[in-house]
Amino acid sequence: MRRGDGTYRWFLARSNPVRDDQGQIIRWYVACTDIDDRKTAEERLQQENVVLREEVDRASMFEEIVGASPTLTALLSRACKVAGSDSTVLISGETGTGKELVARAIHRRSRRASRAFVALNSAAIPRDLIASELFGHEKGAFTGALQRRLGRFEVADGGTIFLDEIGELPPEAQVALLRVLQEREIERVGSSNPIAVDVRVIAATNRDLTAAVADGTFREDLFYRLSVFPLDMPPLRERREDIPMLVQYFISRYAGRPGRGSDGLASGHSTVCSPIRGPETCASCRTSSSGP
Repeated sequence: MRRGDGTYRWFLARSNPVRDDQGQIIRWYVACTDIDDRKTAEERLQQENVVLREEVDRASMFEEIVGASPTLTALLSRACKVAGSDSTVLISGETGTGKELVARAIHRRSRRASRAFVALNSAAIPRDLIASELFGHEKGAFTGALQRRLGRFEVADGGTIFLDEIGELPPEAQVALLRVLQEREIERVGSSNPIAVDVRVIAATNRDLTAAVADGTFREDLFYRLSVFPLDMPPLRERREDIPMLVQYFISRYAGRPGRGSDGLASGHSTVCSPIRGPETCASCRTSSSGP
């Protein structure tokens, strides 16, 4: 049923005919039951299942965080401290340093671990679709919106949303995200009805957001809302003692693939791996170890 504000509400209609002595229908009795909450819950469950399948299908970079260097240990200690709270976390670091991995670790150690972890790369979504992707849309909200769709925040309700490349959000999306952080409610595109959400936000960036604030390309109030608890991911060149451990991990991982085999990393080879120079990250280490 379409309401006056243009939004739709689900009802289950049951009808029964009333017949006369000749069997002709003389009237109908119709009973309508409001099932909008049930349909919304079903849509959320369906979206969570889609996200879960995507996560299962996606090849995870690590089964766990690998490394024992002082810089990484200090970072994980801080992550453990914030995991038990609902504080917003901003993870900064170069591309390929494992920011999403830390975000997942925080989620797994939080009270929200049994609910969805929803990840979104802000830079990978077209500007015109970012609001719909984050907050959902109503049927007919724009060309091609053939049915109502839940956004990532609704799918993550009760859980955690990870917003990667947060520095790439357009200005209008920054305003909408600030409202979510302040009011804990969203509005679907094409609707003016607020929807309460209980979502923990973990954001990540490889940009200097302080400089972006100074340049006027990122909102200062949003920056302070996101950086309640900042974490800085160290690049691999700053924790070189972890490199042999990472190489051993990747060798064990890729040796299990068809046509590959390995007895592991010989002790003499570990010294060859350590003196790396340049902007190496875990991603480049992974690429090197999976080569021919």
